[in-house]
Amino acid sequence: MCLDTPTTLLYHTGMNTKHFSVVMLYLFFLIACLGSQPLTVTPTPFPTAPITPSPTTPVTCDDLGIWGNWPATIDVLHRLIADAQSCGPEPLPDKLYAAHFNYGAVLEETGDITHAIDQYQTAFDLDPGRDEALKALARLDALPAPTPAPCASIDPTNTDPVPAEQPTLSRFVTAQGEHLILDNQSFQARGVNYYPRHAPWHRFIEQFDPYEISTELDLIQGAGFNTLRIFLRYDPLFTCAPELAVPSGDGFAKVDALFEMARARGLKLIVTLNDLPDHYFRPLYTDWNRYDAQTTYIVRRYRNEPAILAWDLRNEPDLDWGADGRRPFATREQVVSWLAHINNLVRANDPYHLITIGWWSDPTSTGPEVDILCFHHWGEADNLAIRVDDYRQRSNGKPLLLEEVGYHTWMGLPEGARSPEEQADILGRVVGMAEEKQLAGWLIWTAFDFAPLPGQLESREHFFGLWTLDLVPKPALESLPLPKR
Repeated sequence: MCLDTPTTLLYHTGMNTKHFSVVMLYLFFLIACLGSQPLTVTPTPFPTAPITPSPTTPVTCDDLGIWGNWPATIDVLHRLIADAQSCGPEPLPDKLYAAHFNYGAVLEETGDITHAIDQYQTAFDLDPGRDEALKALARLDALPAPTPAPCASIDPTNTDPVPAEQPTLSRFVTAQGEHLILDNQSFQARGVNYYPRHAPWHRFIEQFDPYEISTELDLIQGAGFNTLRIFLRYDPLFTCAPELAVPSGDGFAKVDALFEMARARGLKLIVTLNDLPDHYFRPLYTDWNRYDAQTTYIVRRYRNEPAILAWDLRNEPDLDWGADGRRPFATREQVVSWLAHINNLVRANDPYHLITIGWWSDPTSTGPEVDILCFHHWGEADNLAIRVDDYRQRSNGKPLLLEEVGYHTWMGLPEGARSPEEQADILGRVVGMAEEKQLAGWLIWTAFDFAPLPGQLESREHFFGLWTLDLVPKPALESLPLPKR
């Protein structure tokens, strides 16, 4: 699931916000320097003569009380950073990014596009990994020239990462008709979409904590789940120009460790490739060389891995062509053509694992190419029954898998708040319908509630878990048809 970012500053949740089509409209949500009160942007022109501390007077966090007067705020932040000061849990460079972005938003509203671009560019230079300023620059047709990735020396031992030993194919999941098979027995995937609760989306690899992940996987396995869906973003896994596919030893060591932990617990993995890709500088669907070598490296490295159930080529690619009414990143034809290309590339480099695509809506458009038809569902149980009947008629007898289904428990919504008991009721009914329809499996979005970034306000995207941040199980966990252990 993914959420778009409006003009005012938002963190991109990737659920694919991955990944609901409603845009959560909040005004600026960083925490004030000295407290936990959320700050808001008032889109009015700043004073023509901003009051700032004297250049000869040392500044303190109290001087950030001028927040909203962006030129003065930027000046104070620069001086605080130069003095190596700290103001609350949010790093001062993050505050500086926010100040430049919000200054740009004010200038844009007043029609000063030239200087708005300057502010967005400054924010982007401060943190190219965040996409609020990037989206603003793209909207104003002012994208900067991309900075080449730093190059590490190329290790010739990494040119062919295929393990020497041959895999034991009886440990691999296969597809026979509408069913998945493991060890000559029917296998129904009962699983969760997984990010660590303190490192979701783009933080997954960078903030990888083996102890936390091990604890969470113990809970998942102990509850009776047998499948995880995980997401691989390529940037932390490779260095240098992407065509060279130079692996990051640290990045792949973390993926190796996750696979090992899943294997030790008997958990199968649906591994989603091409997560959170570049849609701006070297767009995924039109610049194939940007990702081909990296995808090839990944699937060759793990082609013998029995813990992998399937490769998922892309999360919700139909949203990228605007299937939900949002601004598209590509045309339908471009997306479908790229998917066919990536499917062929993965099959050529890994002849053992199943292939699927995680569709937000209709999964049958690429039915002939994939082994499992995966789709996501956010409605009621009756709607699920209708969708399954429709897809099954056009599935060519292939397995149907409900890959994402979930409901939040955030009580902070002025409209649409849902209690844990309500989550349990609707989730139990929808998963019960998936069982009644004898799908090849279902995976809940998501295992755990997610911790917001420092200074980020909570939203419903943080409350889809079956467990809370404190690892307390919600009532929804008991509503699922899981084997008791």
